Amino acid sequence: MMPSALTSSFLVAALVTAPALAGPETTETGGDDNPQQVEGMSPEESEQQLEPTSDPSGQARLEVAEQEAYGRYLTNQDGKSLYVFMQDEQGGDYSTCDESCAIAWPPYATEEPPIAGEEVDADRLGVIEREDETLQVTYDGWPLYYFARDVYPGDALGQGLDHLGGHWYLISPDGEILEDAPPQQAEPADS
Repeated sequence: MMPSALTSSFLVAALVTAPALAGPETTETGGDDNPQQVEGMSPEESEQQLEPTSDPSGQARLEVAEQEAYGRYLTNQDGKSLYVFMQDEQGGDYSTCDESCAIAWPPYATEEPPIAGEEVDADRLGVIEREDETLQVTYDGWPLYYFARDVYPGDALGQGLDHLGGHWYLISPDGEILEDAPPQQAEPADS
């Protein structure tokens, strides 16, 4: 009887600790225990440096940047790269990126209708209402997002990533998805 009780206790202890040894679950592995955890980031990094969504701009303004690797592509008014998610439906009225996804890929949100900067086609601009009732900027029917790891204007570390169920790409002012360009990190601007 003694070995049996000992064996049972050992099995219970092994089952209780096994999930802890498996490592952190992420959105891609189907874990819901920690919606703040983002694949590829430590819990501390996810918690301390990221927010579930970005604060809406008073009035979003799209601009055009140009780099040799991409040609011309869309940014916000501060030069931060904007992306489309291929899991979204062009012309759809909702975003498929929420919860943990919106931590890694904050939506480009606005309080007022967005405006077009120079070389941006104002007729392609629009908004969709997200589940939290914020307005997300769209371009040519695609909801627009930032990538949380882009720090400097010109960073495009999210370009071409296959992340959270789909690919992420920059978009040109002509509405063309820039699928062939590689990710790129910008140099910090001189102060």
